[in-house]
Amino acid sequence: MSLHGEHTHVPVPVLKAFEAAAKGKDFVDAADFVCFLANVQGESNMTLEEAGTLIAKFAPTSHHLFSREKSDVLNLESFLKYLLDPTLNAALVITHKPTHDMAAPLSHYYIHTSHNSYLTGNQLTSKSKSAAIVDALKSGCRVIELDCWPRGGNIMVLHGYTLTKSVAFEECVQAIKDNAFVASEYPVIITIENHLDPALQQKASQILRDIIGEALYIPKSHERPPKRFGSPEDLKGRIIISDKPPQETIGQVFEDPRGALEALPPNRLDPDESSDDEKSSSSSEGVEDKFGPKVLKATAGVSAINITAASSARQDVSKIPELEELIYIVCAKPCEMESNDNAGNLVSGENVIMANMSEPQLKKSIAGNAISIIEYTKNNLGRLYPFGLRFDSSNADPMLAWSFGFQLAAINLQGKDRACWIGRALFQANGGCGYVKKPDVLLSSFPVNDDMLPKPSPKTFLKVRVLMGTDWHKRFDLFTKPDFYVKVAMHGMGSDALKYRTEVAHRTREPCWDGEEFKFPLRVPEIAIIRFEVWECDRVKRDEFAGQACFPVKELKPGIRVVPLNSRKGILYGSKLLVQFMMEPFKVSPS
Repeated sequence: MSLHGEHTHVPVPVLKAFEAAAKGKDFVDAADFVCFLANVQGESNMTLEEAGTLIAKFAPTSHHLFSREKSDVLNLESFLKYLLDPTLNAALVITHKPTHDMAAPLSHYYIHTSHNSYLTGNQLTSKSKSAAIVDALKSGCRVIELDCWPRGGNIMVLHGYTLTKSVAFEECVQAIKDNAFVASEYPVIITIENHLDPALQQKASQILRDIIGEALYIPKSHERPPKRFGSPEDLKGRIIISDKPPQETIGQVFEDPRGALEALPPNRLDPDESSDDEKSSSSSEGVEDKFGPKVLKATAGVSAINITAASSARQDVSKIPELEELIYIVCAKPCEMESNDNAGNLVSGENVIMANMSEPQLKKSIAGNAISIIEYTKNNLGRLYPFGLRFDSSNADPMLAWSFGFQLAAINLQGKDRACWIGRALFQANGGCGYVKKPDVLLSSFPVNDDMLPKPSPKTFLKVRVLMGTDWHKRFDLFTKPDFYVKVAMHGMGSDALKYRTEVAHRTREPCWDGEEFKFPLRVPEIAIIRFEVWECDRVKRDEFAGQACFPVKELKPGIRVVPLNSRKGILYGSKLLVQFMMEPFKVSPS
């Protein structure tokens, strides 16, 4: 933070907060600071002694003989330094233990889910490595996907009918065993896409038993499938096996040709941005830029031949009893469900299972009968996976799944798109354990509107002020000072989703936005995610990305808080925003 300049601008809300705390003085002492924390920041548990110790870390110091600076108070500059400290004034509630009830069935939770967990990059040519699985587990992911294929008499994991490099199944299972409970003690689910002959299935079953050992959950005969899923608490420390129907890319194209066209052109960072934001929100990387024209041409030929042949020749692999007896979560396509009503609706059967749906399938089901999806997922699981032609490892919007009760939104964690940021953000909640309780609106009986969405009254009114930005991780303009603006967006259920954008702060390395307040009425704050993006405005070239941060609204702290910014890949920058959050119960104005 470059507060050394004599003309550093302090945001008006910060100045007012300091003046209110100082009570007419030009400094804030320990008692003043305790009052500020209680009245503005919503923190009422700090003692005078603790406040004094904290102030000493930021108090102004001077070696001048006649200096009037004190070491036990904060002046305006040191007060601002405290506000910009991410370790002491974080925007997010940091807990290391779950705060949600963990004793409900698995179907009552969103579950942190990875897609093609073994891939290190794109879906066509990247390498498969157990290191990708380790990274997923260490980030709190609870669902690992392994696509198992026969190769030279061995079981290998790879993305079938592509040029992706394979990794041994045994190595992947060992990586899961070693890292399953590093980030969370709650159950890990391995979803296996099975392309193996009986002999290799036998081998895979033995590998699972031998490597995972006592942590492997082997369901009793009446639990295959169960009539009700166990809870995360009941299954703590266990590794669960689920099967997964083969994905047919060519079939998805026929189901949703429009979706195929949307997936293939140069990938935009956020396809739902308005045309006014096109310059700043577009990504310059097209499909050819990502993979190279030669690789794309070769892969397209191989994929077209192999996938087309596979779609006509592929038969469902019959599981042998030794593998079947390990499977607790039975997965099925909607057309394969015994309870299917021939109208595309999901209907619960006597036993609970998991529906496996692509983006176009889920969108079609939502358009047809969204109520059936919400009802189905009160007891059963639902898994949404990305469209088959997302070769660049981009992702479906996870809100598409979460808003209708689907618990598993499979995310390409190596992706750098907004959907990946949102997917990671939700699971910062509940102690980062990888399980987040679904909102009551998706678990109980509520009225619905004509759009087939739950229609509760707004619960929370969130006001957001972006105050300033500082400590940029790079120099954005060589010959002039940069021009910054911030996008503030809410991702959530139905009309909870709103987007705003600040004015451009021109020619300054410490931009301030004093007067803009963005308002978000939230009906379902339990799954609302707030997103900040900072861009450097360029009138000649494409606007330059300067950082992003996403948080679950339910975990936000009120008051004036620092928001550390990340790269697209989620790597922490040194850059920061200072933001004011004000939360209050929503009040309906009298008519």
